[in-house]
Amino acid sequence: MDQLTVDLSPSQGKFHSSEAKFRSMIGGRGSGKTFSLCLEAVRTSLENPGTQGAIVASTFRSIDDFILPTITDELWAALGIENGWDRFIESFNRQTKIATFKSEYGGSRIYFRSADEPKELRGMNLGWFGIDEACKLNKLDTWNILLGVLRHPRGPLKGWVTTTPRGFDWVWSTFARKKRKDYEWFQCSTEENTHLPKEYVESLKDAYKGKFLKQEVFGEFVAYEGMVYPMVSQETHHLPAPESDSPEPTYKYSLSGVDWGWTDPTVILVGAVGTDGFIHLVEEFYESKSSKEKINDTAVGFRDKWGVLTFWCDPSRPDSIYDLKTVGLDARRAKNELDYGIAEVYNRLDSGMIKIDYNKCPHTVEEFGMYRYDEDDSGKILKTVPIDADNHCMDALRYLIYSHRKRTSRQSSMRSAYR
Repeated sequence: MDQLTVDLSPSQGKFHSSEAKFRSMIGGRGSGKTFSLCLEAVRTSLENPGTQGAIVASTFRSIDDFILPTITDELWAALGIENGWDRFIESFNRQTKIATFKSEYGGSRIYFRSADEPKELRGMNLGWFGIDEACKLNKLDTWNILLGVLRHPRGPLKGWVTTTPRGFDWVWSTFARKKRKDYEWFQCSTEENTHLPKEYVESLKDAYKGKFLKQEVFGEFVAYEGMVYPMVSQETHHLPAPESDSPEPTYKYSLSGVDWGWTDPTVILVGAVGTDGFIHLVEEFYESKSSKEKINDTAVGFRDKWGVLTFWCDPSRPDSIYDLKTVGLDARRAKNELDYGIAEVYNRLDSGMIKIDYNKCPHTVEEFGMYRYDEDDSGKILKTVPIDADNHCMDALRYLIYSHRKRTSRQSSMRSAYR
């Protein structure tokens, strides 16, 4: 609306003028991302009377500490509208976190919600949504759920995210990996925000170096400093899987790694073993709340399609392993030594002995970009145990690779003993 005019950076201007159904602003710290998210929320609410939308953050504390101060105070000060929040908003319930615009301004509603429990978003009926610091969610679940509730008759049926990047995660995969219809993304540097003190920007540039500087200040997607498998790249590791009806002379057989889930997804990852020992990840199954019958049918289908000899399974669910055996599959408890398993996968990736079909295994690719070690408050990487999140495909891959290596090593030892 004409009365909501404000001085924006070039990247902010492109973001707000975009007509794309789904947009993202990927920016450095202090680049004005949260401000733009709140501005777009207010504009959309006023331009679509009677609609309702949601601003979603990683936690309710983020809502209280960052979103609400921006949308109730800082936004209106920048717009030059005194007491703007009180002027436009009829009511705001701090318990339910629902803001309702006055009837003369359309009566739209804004819900402020946390992504702590994505399933709680399922019952909403939205005309728009915005996610702040989307990369902190580390999950595609929230995005997919919000897509499913984007159905309010007053529209405009659009969604946007604002975030500082965090490696090649789901945000990168959704917006930046390749050009998509109805999707657009904008990169924004901290330096573009002329309202920041110059000393602040210089202090960040002095404190941050290398990839961390590119990520935190310039808003670039880079391999995260604490990545478990930092060498993975599409240029090096992508190899299309052969068509199912084509001859496969370079493959001896296939194996599978299985990670059980319910709320988290169950993963079945297929690796075709080449004559020279390399393993080609050719297909994946990735689904939450999947029935025993569907999992069994999928596994049987992978056996028939790819010649899977053994399914190396998460050993924590012997009942599920037994279920696979009942349909004639060679399902076994995987070797589950975390450190040794990661080392084996790392070495194979580093030497080019694992290839991945990026199109057939999208969740595996996504997790490669998110699977990382934790860091302390100063940003120092703690290379002990990886963060236990976004690792379902990574666990399935480790079961497949490490269990196969242990088995072949044992067989080689037995053959040597009888010579």
